[in-house]
Amino acid sequence: MAKNVTIAGQRSAVIDWLLEEENPSVRYRTLTELLDRPADDPEAAAAKAEIPDSEPVRKIFRKMHPEGYWLQKKPSTGEMIGDGVEYGSYATTHFALAYLAELGLDRSHPEVAWAADRYLSLQQPDGDFWNHISCLNGYNLRNFLRLGYRDDPRFQRTLDLMLNTTRSDNGYLCDMHEGKYKTRAVKSCIRGSGKMLVAFAEMPETWDHPRVQGLVAYFLDREVLFKTSDPKALVDKNIIFTCFPFTWTITALELLYAFSTMGYGDDPRLARAWRVLEERQVDLGRYRLDYAPGQAILKPGPRGEANKWITFYALLSNKRRADPAG
Repeated sequence: MAKNVTIAGQRSAVIDWLLEEENPSVRYRTLTELLDRPADDPEAAAAKAEIPDSEPVRKIFRKMHPEGYWLQKKPSTGEMIGDGVEYGSYATTHFALAYLAELGLDRSHPEVAWAADRYLSLQQPDGDFWNHISCLNGYNLRNFLRLGYRDDPRFQRTLDLMLNTTRSDNGYLCDMHEGKYKTRAVKSCIRGSGKMLVAFAEMPETWDHPRVQGLVAYFLDREVLFKTSDPKALVDKNIIFTCFPFTWTITALELLYAFSTMGYGDDPRLARAWRVLEERQVDLGRYRLDYAPGQAILKPGPRGEANKWITFYALLSNKRRADPAG
């Protein structure tokens, strides 16, 4: 855990910073997830009540099409996409729904329910959304879980699909890359595998499933961030950088959040990944934002500066690392 940061009991300076009133979403999630306040705690309830009218939420809804989806111009063709499952760079429908979930909204909000149900209606019969893209399916699973769709049969179809999709190296890939080499097997995608791990981390009922255990091994065998063929080399040069909002990329912060949530936070094979995260600290207990997708509707703040969203997730990961039973 970051030094001098008290999660329960006394509030530290960094917790007070997260609780500032200008960001009710971070405030609410800090109260309920870091400080373990119940949702009906007066302070938490007051923060949650402010979220629907906060500027980030209002901005997302201002960009919503009257028929319940978000559009974006496709650079390669100039066409507008988003009414279906094809997605652009960080501003089409499933991204917008993900941002609303991060901000603290769920299906109890009428416009969220309308847009989410419309998007889910585009699901394929086997539970897939588009070309069996594993990062998309993992992304959708986590976000629809947060939006309140765990008991929806459409959610379960996607979950069943991904639990029954196997590869020899225990990771995940997608149709566009599967079988592209004639003489050798295609390795799994670190992004798709990472998004699936983050999704499974939110569902404890899946943790003992052989597919999930295999995915855990896929990452632990490479000490999370490194190539199995070269333990000194990063599997992706950008994986060490913090990014928010979370999109189809995968970062060390997201993977540490997943592993600490699943009770692996103090596994020695995570040690180098934790050091990478601690290098993102700009002062004691606060972490910087390295990258924010320029086309994302949700704007998290300036790059290179201490960021409340990155700090929230870093502290939450450290909290779960210190208290896996909690």
